Amino acid sequence: MFLDIARWLLSGVCHQLPEHALVVGGQALPLCARCTGTFLGVPVGLLALWASGQGRRSGMPRGRVWIALVLPVVAWMLDGANAFVGDLLGRVWLYTPHNVLRLVTGTGFGLVLAVLLYPTIHYALAPEAGDEPVLARPRDGLVLPLAGALQVATLQVATIAPYGVWAIALAAATTGVLTVVNALLIILALNREGTAQRWSSVALYGVAGLGAALAETGTLALVRRLVVG
Repeated sequence: MFLDIARWLLSGVCHQLPEHALVVGGQALPLCARCTGTFLGVPVGLLALWASGQGRRSGMPRGRVWIALVLPVVAWMLDGANAFVGDLLGRVWLYTPHNVLRLVTGTGFGLVLAVLLYPTIHYALAPEAGDEPVLARPRDGLVLPLAGALQVATLQVATIAPYGVWAIALAAATTGVLTVVNALLIILALNREGTAQRWSSVALYGVAGLGAALAETGTLALVRRLVVG
């Protein structure tokens, strides 16, 4: 039953077309390959940034770093547009869509989101966050492609783990990402930056973010069920 609920909630953020999803144990995962890469790429990217020694930096990337960040976003948009237009036309548009491409572009987009979220998290939560930008040194960014490649490679051998493990992981990652984003929006909207002085406050905003995430996905899933059936 839990997996059914998770699949239903995830239908609020993904079309869940079986042919667009990775298959584990003979079943299509509850997110398409592109969304799988994106929602797993965010926590993977955050972890990679932390492990690379970014510390509590709260400054956004600067200079040429933005060029490197724009490219994955463009690739993600192009791959999505190619698949969408191809489905509308009923034939190949720019190139033949493939789940590996969906996974790679989704992962790249998720890593970009992680780069934007990392300093925002510290700005909103850490009372003594430094204003130094993330990825300030060229070598700082090397960890992200490595983390992305590891994620893609791991998902290519996803059949090693049972379907339920991956379904739960996707549900947790998606809910976690939306929880963090909503919690940050609440903190920033209320001008409550630096709330990490008390863990009780952090937990309170976390619960609020989780409630908002579940409400958003549930509402979108319900609307989709009413419209599509």
